[in-house]
Amino acid sequence: PDEDGMCKVSFELNGQTRTLSIKDETAVVDKVAYQKATEPNQIGAPLQGRLSKVLVNVGDKVKANDVLFIIEAMKMETNVAATADGVVKAIPLAEGGLVAQDDLIMEME
Repeated sequence: PDEDGMCKVSFELNGQTRTLSIKDETAVVDKVAYQKATEPNQIGAPLQGRLSKVLVNVGDKVKANDVLFIIEAMKMETNVAATADGVVKAIPLAEGGLVAQDDLIMEME
């Protein structure tokens, strides 16, 4: 299995070779998965990359369009701004960590 616990299975169907990925339930996976942003007051990573800088702290009041954090991917930086006025309630991830798309970076009140 790969680092996600998936195995590739190849077979032939109607003369064509096909490959599927199947989860190996017995494989031990050490990959870290973070909570995803699912609620309207949660702000997730817009893309996969490194959380290079968090520009606010818990308890800070922010206005719409204030930059909250910066994601770095492929030598480019993406500023993520607040969509509405609010107060920063929680920041579960630390600067410098790798994040996947939609990982929860910040929760607002």
